[in-house]
Amino acid sequence: MKRSAIIATSLLLGCSAAQAESGVNLYGLISTGILYANNQNGHSQVQLANGPMQTPRWGLRGTEELGGGNTAFFTLEGGFAIDTGTLSQGGRLFGRQAFIGLQSQELGTVTLGRQYDLPAATLWPYESATQFAAFGSHIGDSDNVFNTFRVNNTIAYKSPSYGGFQVSGMFSLGEKPGDFKSNNAFSFGASYKAGDLSLGMAYEELNTPNAASNQSGAVVGDYGFSSPFVTSPTNGAKVNHQRIFGAGGAYQFGKVGTSLLYTNVRFDYLDNTHLTLNNAEFSLTDYITPNLLVGAAYIFTWGEYQPMSTTPQWHQVNLGADYFLSKRTDLFLVGIYQRAAGDAKFAQIYTLAPSSTKSQVAAVVGMRHKF
Repeated sequence: MKRSAIIATSLLLGCSAAQAESGVNLYGLISTGILYANNQNGHSQVQLANGPMQTPRWGLRGTEELGGGNTAFFTLEGGFAIDTGTLSQGGRLFGRQAFIGLQSQELGTVTLGRQYDLPAATLWPYESATQFAAFGSHIGDSDNVFNTFRVNNTIAYKSPSYGGFQVSGMFSLGEKPGDFKSNNAFSFGASYKAGDLSLGMAYEELNTPNAASNQSGAVVGDYGFSSPFVTSPTNGAKVNHQRIFGAGGAYQFGKVGTSLLYTNVRFDYLDNTHLTLNNAEFSLTDYITPNLLVGAAYIFTWGEYQPMSTTPQWHQVNLGADYFLSKRTDLFLVGIYQRAAGDAKFAQIYTLAPSSTKSQVAAVVGMRHKF
């Protein structure tokens, strides 16, 4: 197997449900580093970063072979902060994933519980932040591609592969008596893999996410982490409806990989204003040696806020190097530059506080270990 395939698979450690044999496995990942940011609310900062290359987690994953090509399985996965030891995802014990499922070689896979949404599950291979660029996601992770967004009360289905083509769908219940639509969500996805070519697309809708009147619904508590877009720019009104569409592709030219990703996101706020954002990203990766991956990416984000007719824009460049000491341990160095343009008033690299100017620079050096 190519090293690139091994590394790409490890990026979703904990997301694969089925194993070859019956049993229960303990697994996890720890990632930390020293991060420098030149401007957060007008001040530079040096900090010990929690999870710059995949956030820390531990979990239990179990399977039981039922015969006839059928498997029962579960995943219980919790996140934590390596710098403080506290639980992540709003203090949930298994806030990253908590689901049970059945897999059939002929019929596909059904899972029930708290899970990643389909923009993340389908489009993550085409974003540089999940390949090599630490916190270098699209500004505010507005499209949910960066593997930090999960939905509760979810029923999901993924088909078998038909000549490399798979489809998937999920519905997340709002569970509010008398109001089926309150704080529910649904999404669809499709992917195709043939040799060195891979393609994916996803569509998602969130209704009244994190609604104060329904904290038993699909999206609760950790919605819009480090995002400047989950409230209206004019008066802070919350999101009433969010819609996401995205498509991406990648091709491997030997040791050089290329990726393209486009997403379109619309936020409808409770004050009847709305913001549409487009994210376009191109990235390149190259294995300089079998153990050294380098990457570069450019992201352009442009939007329109109505009825004010403002048009914010952001440019972002991600540069990274990842050296693999083994299949389980690697060292990384990442630099990120973001600049606001158009009507955008500030830059804000993901997980950081906004800059007091239109530009922001961050750099992080660290290590990651999987077990």
